[in-house]
Amino acid sequence: MNVTQISSPTPRILPTRPAPTDLVAQLATVPGLVRPGTSHWDHTDRLPLHPLSVENAYENPALLRTLAARGAGIAERMDAEIIVGGETGGIPLATAISLTAGLPFAFVRKPGYVGHEDHEPRVRGAAAAGRRVLLVDDAVSTGNAIDAFAAELRNEGATVVGVFTVVDMRDVSNPINPAAAALPIHSITSYLTLLDAATDQGVLNPTTHDLAVDALLNNWNDDDPRWQYLDHPAAA
Repeated sequence: MNVTQISSPTPRILPTRPAPTDLVAQLATVPGLVRPGTSHWDHTDRLPLHPLSVENAYENPALLRTLAARGAGIAERMDAEIIVGGETGGIPLATAISLTAGLPFAFVRKPGYVGHEDHEPRVRGAAAAGRRVLLVDDAVSTGNAIDAFAAELRNEGATVVGVFTVVDMRDVSNPINPAAAALPIHSITSYLTLLDAATDQGVLNPTTHDLAVDALLNNWNDDDPRWQYLDHPAAA
């Protein structure tokens, strides 16, 4: 396939981003974490790639320990007194960070999560009231979930001093929650840098990568003919 035949007539705006590190390359090659193929998420418009399965990284104990060590370093830097995982993807990572850092663990409920009752406590585990919290989640996109988690913790009397996440997807998200943006957010990688690494490692072919990034940054219409190449990435 000739890439020039399907390139966007509008010049793409590619943000400057750091080169992938060895850890980012390792994340990019976790089976199923980055997957080609279009999809939908929470009834949104079409996505050019499947949603990230960051939790797949937790299958490898050595990788999970490495991620936990990074989070523990952030906790120490932020002088956190408790590690709190955001339900549900942040709980395994927060647990590992808690064990590595030797700090108490708790988790905060996701508002409106199916299976919870209104009378159930919002924060479970160690007491968060009066403590400095490092909030942990697997990924952040618009920041709406982070904002909701932080609000629940503040209602408990805690102070959220920072957020630790594996992938920061705000480089392709719009709009960004202003309250979440005001929090210090520390991540292993950005989404676009992860896609770069996935391409370098052969998980995505270069054409699929370029088209996916273009679709993300330029908000393709649903009837754009180039979707066909992302629907069947093996042919790209």
